Amino acid sequence: MTVWLARWLGPLLLVSLWGLSATASLLRRLGEHIQQFQESSAQGLGLSLGPGAAALPKVGWLEQLLDPFNVSDRRSFLQIVLHSLGQKCLSFSRAETVAQLRSTEPQLSGVGDRQWLYQTCTEFGFYVTCGNPRCPFSQLPALPSQLDLCEKVFGLSALSVAQAVAQTNSYYGGQTPGANQVLFVNGDIDPWHVLSVTQALGSSESALLIRTGSHCLDMAPERPSDSPSLRLGRQNIFQQLQTWLKLAKESQVKGEV
Repeated sequence: MTVWLARWLGPLLLVSLWGLSATASLLRRLGEHIQQFQESSAQGLGLSLGPGAAALPKVGWLEQLLDPFNVSDRRSFLQIVLHSLGQKCLSFSRAETVAQLRSTEPQLSGVGDRQWLYQTCTEFGFYVTCGNPRCPFSQLPALPSQLDLCEKVFGLSALSVAQAVAQTNSYYGGQTPGANQVLFVNGDIDPWHVLSVTQALGSSESALLIRTGSHCLDMAPERPSDSPSLRLGRQNIFQQLQTWLKLAKESQVKGEV
């Protein structure tokens, strides 16, 4: 999961970190993801950066905040991002990106990028933009440029993408899915949380929004550095599951009597 996150965030971060709007908290956040990867590897979970990637620094390499305005710090961090991507360099060429996404040949890096793009173009949308002037990332990945990829790579127009997203929301219910015994878990600094259910819709459709939680953070192994809000969030998830499992067991027993 951490490798996928790094691959997805990589191009955005590499652009953002060179801009004047970059913040030290951004560097620290990705550092936490890399540390999770290191700890998972140490526990023998089978995660790997690939044979061509250099070794990451030791755990604790980001105990102090890196200064995004310091050239040395910035270059060091960019190297870490490249290692997490399993690449020696990363092209900023739009034309090269389009060519790579259009290729159907097996690739050593960027595995799944074409498939994920196709799913966003034909089902979900899910495009992360940064139009707010206070956003710490680059404002380059605007919605029109992302929709343009659907056209250039798959020949799908912006209108067809909008229609596909509308159909997906209609089929699954959008933010009112009418589910049964589902707990929607999100982190409030995950840009995708605004597409999810963040308030309970009923006793059988609960929602949990973890403060300062990033993408899928609650699914990572427990660590001593976990925030109090993350620890409490995991407890709430466990308690909710216990409640539903107890109800299911009681229902099963009644059915057998």
